[in-house]
Amino acid sequence: MAKPKPTGQRTNPSRPQAIPASSPLKPAQPAPPVLAKNGYQIYLWLPLLLLTVFIAYAFGFSNGFVDWDDSEYVFGNPYVLEPTADHVRTLLKSVVALNYHPLTMLSLAANSALFGPEATSFIVTNTAIHLLNTFLIFGFAYQLSHKNQWVALFVAALWGLHPMHVESVIWVSERKDVLYTFFFLLACMTYLRYRKSGAIIWLLFTFSLFVASCITKAMAVVLPFVLLLIDYWNAGDQPLKKTFKPAVLVEKFPFLLVAVFVGLVATNVQAGGDFHGWLLRIAEKKDAVGQEPFAARWLVYGSYGFLMYLIKLVAPFRLSAFYPYPENVRNIELQHWLGPVALLLVVGYAVWQLLTAKTERQRLVVFGIGFFLITIFLVLQFMTVGAAIMADRYSYLSYFGLIFLVVYGLYLLTGQNPSRLRLATIGLGVFTALCFYRTIQQVKVWKNTETLWLNALQYYPDNDQMREGLGDYYGKNNRIDEAMQQFKAAMENGSNRYHCYEGLGNAYGLKNDFPKALEMYNQAIRMDSTKSDVYYNRGLTYNKTSRFQDALRDFNKALTLAPGKDSVVLTARGFTYLQLKKYQESLSDYERYLRYKPNDPTALHNRGVDRFYLGDRPGALADIRRAVALKPDYEEAKNNLRQLEQAGQ
Repeated sequence: MAKPKPTGQRTNPSRPQAIPASSPLKPAQPAPPVLAKNGYQIYLWLPLLLLTVFIAYAFGFSNGFVDWDDSEYVFGNPYVLEPTADHVRTLLKSVVALNYHPLTMLSLAANSALFGPEATSFIVTNTAIHLLNTFLIFGFAYQLSHKNQWVALFVAALWGLHPMHVESVIWVSERKDVLYTFFFLLACMTYLRYRKSGAIIWLLFTFSLFVASCITKAMAVVLPFVLLLIDYWNAGDQPLKKTFKPAVLVEKFPFLLVAVFVGLVATNVQAGGDFHGWLLRIAEKKDAVGQEPFAARWLVYGSYGFLMYLIKLVAPFRLSAFYPYPENVRNIELQHWLGPVALLLVVGYAVWQLLTAKTERQRLVVFGIGFFLITIFLVLQFMTVGAAIMADRYSYLSYFGLIFLVVYGLYLLTGQNPSRLRLATIGLGVFTALCFYRTIQQVKVWKNTETLWLNALQYYPDNDQMREGLGDYYGKNNRIDEAMQQFKAAMENGSNRYHCYEGLGNAYGLKNDFPKALEMYNQAIRMDSTKSDVYYNRGLTYNKTSRFQDALRDFNKALTLAPGKDSVVLTARGFTYLQLKKYQESLSDYERYLRYKPNDPTALHNRGVDRFYLGDRPGALADIRRAVALKPDYEEAKNNLRQLEQAGQ
C-alpha cells in the first residue's frame, strides 16, 4: 500500500516549478487606467471639470434678457417680479407661454425675491443648476459604467460643455429645462439605488422626483420608459422576458398614470386651453402652433430633425436660436430626405442589437440610442407643433444617451490597452476643448435680442420670425427706422405673421402717424383676432386720437382674451373711463391697478381726479399729494394740487 502524500510539500526555491498542462500560461492583462484605479484623483478632476463649465458660462453673466418668451416668464410678468402671497397662489395655477409648469414659475419668483429682478441673477442660477446637472451626469454615468471614472468624467465633460446646451442654460426662459433635468436625473439615481437595495423608500423617492420633474416641464413624462431602459441595462445578458417580468412592469403603473394626466394637461394648454377652467392663462405666446399643416411631410420633418441632432453632436457649428421649416414646403430640398434614411438605419440597428444582444457592447448600443430616442421623441416634429424643425434645447437631456454610448463605447474598444486608451483620451480631450471654445462663442450669441437674431439671420436671411424679433428689439430701444426696416423686409418676403403688422403699427404710432398705425393694427387683427396685445395697442392709438369708445371696446377685448394681463390693461382702460366721465368705473380700474403697483404716480394722480369728481376731496388731495411726492417734477399733478389747496382755503 502506498504511503499517503502530505498535503503540503516543500519546494526547492532554486528549482522552477512546472506548469500543469491543464493550466496554460496566460499573458498578463494590461493594468486598468490609473484614473479608474486610484479614486483619489477624482477629487482633483471633477472639481476642475465643474470649474471649467462655470468659466465657459461665466462669459454670459453680463447678458441681458432676450425678448423671446423672457417677457412672459420674467421681466413682463408682475407675478414673478413681485412675488406676494397672492401672486404665488396665482402662479400655482397659471399657464405661461402655453405651458403649465408651476414649479418652474415658483423658482423664477423665488429667484426674483432672493437675488433681484435683473437678468444676471436668473442666468447665474440657471448656470448653478447646470453645474449640479453636470455632477449628476457624472454620477449617473459612473454607476452605469460599473464605477469607471474615466468614462464618467468624459461623459460629464462633453455633456456639461457641449454648445448645443447653451440655449437651455443661458436663456432665462429655459429655467424649466435645467430644472426638470435636475429632478429627472435625481430620479434616475434614486431608481438605481432602489434596484440595488430593494428598499421601497427609494422607489417612493423616485416617484416624488418624477412628479416634481413633470410639474417643472411636461417632457419629463417619458421617465417610466427610461426606468425600463435602466432595468434592461442592469439585467446584463438576462433574457428580455425575465428582465421585464410582471412585477417590474406593475411598479411603473403609478408613473404611467401621472404621465398620462400631465400629457392631457399639456395637450390642452398647448392648444390654448385652461384645462376645463382649472388653470389661468396669464401670458400668451405669439406662436403656439407652427404654420405647417399635418401631412405626409411629417416623416421628413421629424426624421430630418433627428439627423441634425446626430450631426450637431459631433459637429456643433451653425447653431441658431431658430431652425425654420423649409421655405417652400411643397418642394422639400433633397438633403431633408436623408433624415428618413438615417432614422430607419439607426432605429433598425438598435432594434437588431436588442433582439440579438449577447455582449455589453450590443446592450450599450440599445441603451444609448434608446435613451436618446425616448427623451427626444416627443419634440421631433413628426407632427408639426411649433414653428421650428428642431431646437438646441431639446438635446439638453437626450444627448446623455449618445455621449454615454460614444465614450463608454470607446473605452470598451480600447480593451484597457494603455496606448489605445491614451489615444482615446487625447481625442476626447481635443473635442472637449472644441466644445469649451464653441460654448463660449454661443454664450455670447445670447447677449441680447439683437445679437441673437443677427446670428440666426446669417443662416436664414429670409426668415420673417427672426426679422420680427429684431424689429421688436429695435422698436423697444427707440431705433424706429431700423424696426420699420425689419418689419417691411419680412412683409416683402411674403410674411403672414400678424405680429409683423402689429410691430409696424407700433412703429407708425411712435412716429405719430396714427392713421397708418390703425391700418396696420386692423390688418394684424384680420390675420389673427385672438391676440390681446394687438387690441391693447390699437386701444392706445384710439385714445391718442380721442376715439375713446373704440378704445374702451378694445381694452375690454384685450382683457377677455388675456385676463392675466389686467395689470397692464387696467391703467389704460381707467384713463379711457376718465375721459368718458365714467368716474366710478375709472376709480375701480385704478384701485385694482394700484394693488399691483401702489407707487405709480400717474395712476395715483388719476385716481385722485376720479375721487374729486365723485365728491371725495380729502381722498383726492391725499392721492395727488402722494403722486407729487413720488414724482416732484409731475407738473400736471402739481397744478391740480395747487388748485385743490387754493379752493379749500
